[in-house]
Amino acid sequence: MPHPFLPDRPVDEAESLRSLAQGGLPLRAQRRIWEHNQAARPVFTSTFSAAEGVVAAATGITPVSQVMGSSVYHVGFSYSGGYGGGEQVALTAAYEHARSLALGRLQQEATLLRAHAVVDVRFERREFEWGADLLEFQAIGTAVRLAGAPVPERAALTLLSVDDLYKLHLAGYTPVAIAMGNCFWYEDHADCSSEGSWYSQELTAHTRAARTARALAIERFRHAARHFRAHGVVGTRVHRHGYDREYEVNDRSHTAFVLDLVVMGTAVVRQETPASPPRPLLVVDLEDRADFEPESPFASGAEADSAPDSDDD
Repeated sequence: MPHPFLPDRPVDEAESLRSLAQGGLPLRAQRRIWEHNQAARPVFTSTFSAAEGVVAAATGITPVSQVMGSSVYHVGFSYSGGYGGGEQVALTAAYEHARSLALGRLQQEATLLRAHAVVDVRFERREFEWGADLLEFQAIGTAVRLAGAPVPERAALTLLSVDDLYKLHLAGYTPVAIAMGNCFWYEDHADCSSEGSWYSQELTAHTRAARTARALAIERFRHAARHFRAHGVVGTRVHRHGYDREYEVNDRSHTAFVLDLVVMGTAVVRQETPASPPRPLLVVDLEDRADFEPESPFASGAEADSAPDSDDD
């Protein structure tokens, strides 16, 4: 029986949809990864800049392939008016699920590529004019292998760049996952007249919406970090997307302020026996050291001990 991913065999679209329905990868993505793994000299792709490529080569980080995960999600009906605002729990769950599906598919691609980690993960969000209740989340990053490190069961995900990943290992920490927390909140629009005065003043309803949504998102973010048994979170980012939404109550049109707030960062664990970071040299050696090869901080203890000693005093 021919292999399902051979070029002369068409993709089974029904099977591809079943894979997506279970949170997996479409068959075309699986074929692309299979072809990459079968190639004698695979060509890597990455999101690295030229400077990041130099840092990666010097520190034992090898890019394997650019990986991505995507989820186009239909956001269902949610009642949004008349009772002073609050969190839209159904929408919070929908947005969290859509982001998780995209992130999970990115991780599946990296794991099939036998990568150790995915660095520089970025999220992109897109809405469609032809579908008001549709949105797409994409997660994009670069799958990498770490010199001397055992291949994990699942690739670790990180928002960090290559040089930050290197510094993190020198500091004795290892990334394990991306921790996220979100909140979808709506609040009836307020103006100076409804707040009681036309003079300069704080719009307390909007302040309450921003403060409460942020508090809920941060608590869920911390819960995710505890779930991954992290010792800390680095590179925390806050993404805030606000817009207006119209609704009707008793045949009267109203406008609500809608806020989608996401907090995310890289969860890290402390290494049991971290390697000592190299001491900075006070004298710069201007001689050409073509034979110098920096030691990878990702190597196991046995491999690190067997590395040749430096000639520097």
